[in-house]
Amino acid sequence: MTSINQTEQDEDIEPLDADPWAQQLDLQWEKHFEQREPPTGDTVIHVDGGDQAHPKLIFISESLSPIEKQNLISLIRECIDVFAWSYEDMPGLNPQVTIHRLNIKMDAKPVKQQQ
Repeated sequence: MTSINQTEQDEDIEPLDADPWAQQLDLQWEKHFEQREPPTGDTVIHVDGGDQAHPKLIFISESLSPIEKQNLISLIRECIDVFAWSYEDMPGLNPQVTIHRLNIKMDAKPVKQQQ
């Protein structure tokens, strides 16, 4: 069995900023977030569409007009059964969809990258 020293391992690793594909991805990422509008500064109010045993909180903007608030709250209460409040509320959902996994090789040796 041969042993690879740390300097040989470091030489095999190409820095991320030298990769043109990574550079392009960085540019697209920065451009996307530069053009993005900041979140609104609206304050929100809590609307409980459930009961005391099973609260179902929804947040709506406080800046809505009283008529808009009333209409939205009545719509939420009318359609409250449409929302999924827990995993149990989603029958038939494949657990594989909701499980997070890292796409890594199980036999790969971890490598510490430079900051």
